[in-house]
Amino acid sequence: MSAAITPRIAIRRAGLVAGMAAALSLLGPLTQAPAYAQNAEGAQIIMPEDGTSGLPQAVDAADIGARVDPARRQVRTDEDAQSSAAPHWISALRLTDLRYRVQNGIARITGEREWVNFDLYSVGIDREAVLQIATVSGINNLPERSRMRLSVNGQEVGTQNLTHLEAIGVDQFTIPEGLLQSGRNRVQIEFRQQHRIFCGPEASFDLWTDLDLSRSGLVVRSDSDSIRANLMGIDGFMMALAAQSSGGRSVEIRGIETLGSEAEVWRDFLVARFNQALTGTPLLFSFTDYWTTQPAARDHARITILPASESRIRFVLAGDGAVVMVLEVAQGTQPEQLLSGIHAVEAQQQDMRPPQIMTEVNVPFSDFGVETESFSQRYAVRDHAFRLPDDWLVLTAAKARIYLDYAYATDLPQGAMLLLKINGTSVRLLPLRGEGGVQISRFPVDFEARLMHPGTNVLSFEMFVPGNPPTLPCAVNEAPILQISDSSTLYVPYSPSMYIPDMDLAFAALSPDSLSLNEMSGRAYSQMDVLTLKAALARTRAAIRPSKLHLISLDDLGSIPTGHYNADRRLLEDAVLLPDESSALVAELGSQGQGDPFQIRRSEQRSLSLAFSAGVDAVLERGRWMFERVFPRSGDQLNTWLMQQRGKAVLFQLDAARPDEIWMLRGPDSDMHAIAHAVANARANGGGPRGQVAVLTHEGHWESWLAPDRRPLLLEPWSRQNFRSAMGNIVSARPIFFTILILGLASLSAVVALRLVISTREHKT
Repeated sequence: MSAAITPRIAIRRAGLVAGMAAALSLLGPLTQAPAYAQNAEGAQIIMPEDGTSGLPQAVDAADIGARVDPARRQVRTDEDAQSSAAPHWISALRLTDLRYRVQNGIARITGEREWVNFDLYSVGIDREAVLQIATVSGINNLPERSRMRLSVNGQEVGTQNLTHLEAIGVDQFTIPEGLLQSGRNRVQIEFRQQHRIFCGPEASFDLWTDLDLSRSGLVVRSDSDSIRANLMGIDGFMMALAAQSSGGRSVEIRGIETLGSEAEVWRDFLVARFNQALTGTPLLFSFTDYWTTQPAARDHARITILPASESRIRFVLAGDGAVVMVLEVAQGTQPEQLLSGIHAVEAQQQDMRPPQIMTEVNVPFSDFGVETESFSQRYAVRDHAFRLPDDWLVLTAAKARIYLDYAYATDLPQGAMLLLKINGTSVRLLPLRGEGGVQISRFPVDFEARLMHPGTNVLSFEMFVPGNPPTLPCAVNEAPILQISDSSTLYVPYSPSMYIPDMDLAFAALSPDSLSLNEMSGRAYSQMDVLTLKAALARTRAAIRPSKLHLISLDDLGSIPTGHYNADRRLLEDAVLLPDESSALVAELGSQGQGDPFQIRRSEQRSLSLAFSAGVDAVLERGRWMFERVFPRSGDQLNTWLMQQRGKAVLFQLDAARPDEIWMLRGPDSDMHAIAHAVANARANGGGPRGQVAVLTHEGHWESWLAPDRRPLLLEPWSRQNFRSAMGNIVSARPIFFTILILGLASLSAVVALRLVISTREHKT
């Protein structure tokens, strides 16, 4: 009987397999592109486009059964190693300095002389390697004197002129054998650009070179057997990951939903870990199933997750040439436990906040990362971030001091100067004349300490040297014009432990776990937007107690706690809805009030009674202005400021009772990748959001509004040592209010004294 049943079962199984094969063959015409499926190793198998063949030759019924049931997937590395990739691809450079804006994989380098740092990932190469750089320069660049100089791991490799002016061109550099090391390598490119007509600070703004990061990097020959063998490892995967993430492309993670309830933990861990491991622009990730269609561009790297009885990590070369990290995950496995032994994906130095300096001592510039600066161009800006304690606060006229050690060249043109700035505010202008060629030591530069604030601050040097003459190209000059020594010092005065409402402290404490969503957040933030923002917040190490970042939509503005500020909802919406081009028009309309077209004619025909009424209105308006300065609670100053702001996103912290929470509103058409880049840059280099409201402009800068009625709080007991400084901060926070209060008390005291004198004299008589 069993012998009779067996043929029937075989026939049914054959029919089932044939039916599945026929269904798979229809995927090609339906999707207008050949469909792909990834097997247990991450390789892609091409599905047939016609209906004549049920299965490709390399796929049998056992393969179909294994792919339908994830538990039955088997490892078949011999088939996955057959690559159909292109003969070569580029292990892309990773731009490590977030201060350069990257748009669509293009980084613009401006100015006469700039040093740009990159990370380059490589596998063991036993011969000379080729590194190519793809650039295009502006028409104002003089190609004969504009060049780029390449260094790898501190050793100069070569120099090429910037000759590509009309379209992106490729220059190749030969890297000697043994210079590249397995894993991460340091690459630096020095750009020297010269104007073809003019010379001077104005001319330097016209000099630029665009660097195509997706086409710049190490040329990897996939057809080499030794390279193919080395690609199937952690170093090869990091090379492919750098190539995949260049140009803003996302890194695909397949099969994470098969982990069930543990999928969310793994998703957050992978986003944070790989963004900490790779410097530069935050990585984008996409989470898909095992089945996918052919992408528009070939993948270089991806991650595949497979449920397994035992956890392990493997690296394979997929059918399309992608290097795949296969994570076989057993139930209950912690992500940190599985990746703990892989040093290449450990957090890099980018997770360190700017160094914190001590107060009441002369701190050398070298202690907060300022190396000796040499300027040989006509215009240059150098920014250096440092950090003050979170409970440091000075609002009085107390002075901070810089002892500057510097020297400059002789016979500089009239008008050469050095500008020192603290957080964007100029504190001293030093003319570069009269003492050229002499080392100037401990030159004192005093400035108001209140220009600094708790958390991250920025010290800037800006140099101007006019052309001589300005109407001719600059002469070739390699010698430094100005040199600032790292032996210079910064003195920060004493402050009691105090706090003033400011979102800067909460912004610095954000972490990937800080994001908070509600039921309406999905209208403005997709899952990919949330992951992209988490990637930016994973770059720097948060404080001991992480803060909260509430993601809200335009429909949920009513949920923002505004404290005692009357923020106009329409102005909040306009800040992210209206385009930047209309800001000037809006500001003009706002300054004209109602914009009455008959205002001039009515003023000419105004009667005496109307003139008197207008005078009363002017007095009342002046009174309201004065009252707003003394008791700034109406929110008019905030609304006036919002009227002039346009940007991609707005951050709020209007309720002083909730200092650890920030609310974020984004524009409907804003690029979350650009927002994430601005967040990561601000947390690493300073210049981020402050105060109670901050707008991220379309140019990528943060504009902040600080409430005029903020009240500082003392975080330590009152004592004889801190009374003067603490009381000075409290009074300086609202000087007009306390001035009027003191005048009122003085007047009242005078009246009481006068009454006492009069009453005493009456008694004597």
